[in-house]
Amino acid sequence: MDLSHLLAYIVGGIAFVAVGPVMLIMGIRAYRGRWKSWLTFTAKSTAKHSRLGFVFFWGGMAFTAIIPALASDGSAIPDAARAAIHGFFAVCISIAMMHQFFLPKFLRPLLLPHWYREWEAAQFEREAQETELRRARRKRLRKLPRAERRRVRLQEMGAAEPLIVVEVDQKVIREKTWRY
Repeated sequence: MDLSHLLAYIVGGIAFVAVGPVMLIMGIRAYRGRWKSWLTFTAKSTAKHSRLGFVFFWGGMAFTAIIPALASDGSAIPDAARAAIHGFFAVCISIAMMHQFFLPKFLRPLLLPHWYREWEAAQFEREAQETELRRARRKRLRKLPRAERRRVRLQEMGAAEPLIVVEVDQKVIREKTWRY
């Protein structure tokens, strides 16, 4: 008798029972703003900033809600309740995937907490300021002669003073030597 299918169901059920509530607790802490270390994670996402904590919440809701449907046999839960549980599971997983890959703007006020929207706005503002500074620096450097540009870049990178700049008026052709 092949018990691999039964073993897979047992391991999957244990995973749902163990992982679902843990993910739900982590997600609740993320929504309340008590757990913020996930903001630094760079998960495979199309979102500009991480929303992993919110994915944990919705995934934990889905996994925790599906436990009664998996734990009971077919006669313990009516078909309508089973359909409602499966529908809730599908909605929660869909919201979790939206958080991970694409969250429409009209859903942001509903699904993202206020503290996260403020943090994200501050991040966008800081990134815009950095972009403006970079553009202004490039524009300023374009106006300088090439040797002066190199000197300024070396100073910005923290090169030790004084700098020695050697300017050559002729083209230098490099010879490559090959070693076999």
